[in-house]
Amino acid sequence: METYTLGLALEDFLPVIFSSIGLYFVSRMVKNVNARLGQMATIGFILVSIGGFLKATWKLTMAATNAQTNIAWFDKGMFMWMSVGFTLLAFALWFMSEIRSGKRQLGRIWLGPSIVLGLSLVAILFTGFPDLTVNTWRFILLGVMTIGNVVMVVLLIQQARYNNLNKMAWLFLANIVIVFVLSGLARMPDQSIPLQWTEQLLNTFGQGAFAYAAWKLAGVISSESVTATGQVRV
Repeated sequence: METYTLGLALEDFLPVIFSSIGLYFVSRMVKNVNARLGQMATIGFILVSIGGFLKATWKLTMAATNAQTNIAWFDKGMFMWMSVGFTLLAFALWFMSEIRSGKRQLGRIWLGPSIVLGLSLVAILFTGFPDLTVNTWRFILLGVMTIGNVVMVVLLIQQARYNNLNKMAWLFLANIVIVFVLSGLARMPDQSIPLQWTEQLLNTFGQGAFAYAAWKLAGVISSESVTATGQVRV
């Protein structure tokens, strides 16, 4: 079992806070284009934030009690919250992009995410959920979460480039590259304290870049929605 220092555990809240700030601006940006999609994005933002804060709270509890208190669902349950949250955010941004490009009028916006999440639910129920000793169902949710996260960031890069915010596009790209780097580092067998500090500082930088880029992009799209006199906002 990994060990954590108190300082390490407290610092872990920073990337969660940055991520939540960034996702808040993403959800607000979507809402400024379409209120119904904004509801989907807001639910996604809340679920991802819950998963992140529960994980950070688990780490803080482990550090404060010398690993004597292990609230396993705060740790393993993160995949449930985040897989649903990132799926909703990805679909909301996809629909928003289609609306802004004039390719789509909204129909049954919940059909797509319902199918994806329904199939995911069936898959995990047949692979050991909710048994925490079984890794298969967590890997399935990790896959759904990763795909949703990547699609979301790719769509944000697309929107940033569409609005001539190329520096913000690079920041979004840096965020997703760091996510994959961290995934590789997390597989290293020796999770020493220095390595964990490296991982968390990288994560903090990546989520900070995401938050800043999301704030700038949301500001541009929000201004466009206000000045378009109903042409963009649906």
